[in-house]
Amino acid sequence: MGEKAVSELKIERVKKEELPQLIDVYLKAYKGLEEYAYTHPEDVKSYLNWLWNRDSKGFFVAKVGDKIVGFVAGDANWFSKREKKRVGAIHEIVVLPEYQGQGIGKVLMEKVLNYFKEKGLDTAELWVGDENKRAFEFYKRFGFQQNGRYNYWVRMTKKLT
Repeated sequence: MGEKAVSELKIERVKKEELPQLIDVYLKAYKGLEEYAYTHPEDVKSYLNWLWNRDSKGFFVAKVGDKIVGFVAGDANWFSKREKKRVGAIHEIVVLPEYQGQGIGKVLMEKVLNYFKEKGLDTAELWVGDENKRAFEFYKRFGFQQNGRYNYWVRMTKKLT
């Protein structure tokens, strides 16, 4: 799969009619990390609709051929109480387990960070589960730094300028 998958990779804005396909991607990506995720398909469906309604322009899918293998839900309309301003919030970034480690998450992250910059935002913010070490390390590689916590959620921020 490796290089071939990434060479065939397309990043596109999510179309409303694709949202149901993302339910399975989400559930598979959170296998083993259920304490940080919705686990019932109906809850995931509602959550995906909420993400779409927050900022459909910042919601991107990764496709290999016609298969959706991951997505990122960015929100350029998010008001951060901690930053006291509008920031680019990354609500979700997920890649199917069999496609992880191939640079797809990196491409999705770059796409959403560029989207935030195009919107004139100077800070990106996300929250990650405190035991989700793989995600934590992934975000650190992009320059995100720990900037607080709430219960088992770690807040991470990154300056975009």
